[in-house]
Amino acid sequence: MHSRFVTHTARCCKIAAGIVILLAPAGCRQKPAPPPPPPKPEPPPQVSEIDLRSYRPNETGAVMVIMYHRIEANKPNNDMNRTPERFRADLQELYDRGYRAVTLREFAENTMDVPAGKTPVVITFDDSYLSQFRYLDQAGSQIDPDCAVGIMEEFARTHTDWKPKATFFVLHGGPNPPAFYQEGLTEMKFAHLLELGCEIGSHSLTHCNFRRLSASEIEKEIAGSIRVIRELCPDAEVKSLAIPYGNIPKKKEAREACRRGSADGVTYELSAVALAAWRPTLSPVTVVGKKAPFAGQVAAGDMTRIERVLPDPRQASEAGTLEYYLKYFDENPSMRYISDGNPKVVAVPRGLSALVDESKVAAQGKRLQVYTLNSATSATRPAQH
Repeated sequence: MHSRFVTHTARCCKIAAGIVILLAPAGCRQKPAPPPPPPKPEPPPQVSEIDLRSYRPNETGAVMVIMYHRIEANKPNNDMNRTPERFRADLQELYDRGYRAVTLREFAENTMDVPAGKTPVVITFDDSYLSQFRYLDQAGSQIDPDCAVGIMEEFARTHTDWKPKATFFVLHGGPNPPAFYQEGLTEMKFAHLLELGCEIGSHSLTHCNFRRLSASEIEKEIAGSIRVIRELCPDAEVKSLAIPYGNIPKKKEAREACRRGSADGVTYELSAVALAAWRPTLSPVTVVGKKAPFAGQVAAGDMTRIERVLPDPRQASEAGTLEYYLKYFDENPSMRYISDGNPKVVAVPRGLSALVDESKVAAQGKRLQVYTLNSATSATRPAQH
């Protein structure tokens, strides 16, 4: 009995081993599992129909670039001065009308971070006066609440969706006093401005009349200004210039030097060149032609000739002033830049699509979305080079 059991057990083991041997090669012949399908490409960025209807974006519209100089309480409000009280009122008025601050470089490069339905506005300061940025002590521990920077910071604290951004066109080095007129504090001020998200731009080295200069002389003015700024603030990437007096050079080579050039070991290529004053400037995605757009009410979207508006209550009813254009955009809302809230999309009503230069949209890495609310349809496409 025992021996038969052992023999039977051994036979079963051999049979089982044979089955394993037979099955093993069969398992090797099984096809490998197919690779997982590639992930579906992300849909192209676009603005939803709800947002189109809610905000009616127009990213071909015009943007105000405002030019300030002094912010002083003991002088009247005019083209060169705004009292602290009036500057606070300006910020509140802009905020209430749906404007949000960006830098000039952000405008020129179309990198503006503005919520849907809001309009970008650029606040600029020329000449780096003390009233623009004043410390109350030599240690730089407290900012004068009535200087421009102090007012902007306080406004941002009480209006959390407003960023205290501005572009400061500084005069520093050469024959100038230190930028913002406090010896030994300029480096600290430059660093503070960058921390706020502000931009430091060039206003040349000696504030001379560019119309009288050659291309090489202009290069020395701009490169020299950039060099002294970087000596104090290596993190400052100077990409914007305000031409002194707004005087554009007559010769082509000199005009080109306002945008790019090299001198004294400094090479520059600017994104924005600002003039003195006159009109709001169309979006940086628009076509620039010889014919004045909209009968000359606004400036073409040429980022080498950005016009600015000048606060001046004495000329409130005259084109060229902040007071005039605040009212103008209230009465002509279709002329105003309205953000779609999506940094990857340029949303434009179909009736204004002819204004778009699609090569600019493509160069900015964005997609063009032309829409109409009548049929509730829109077309999003990559812009054509």
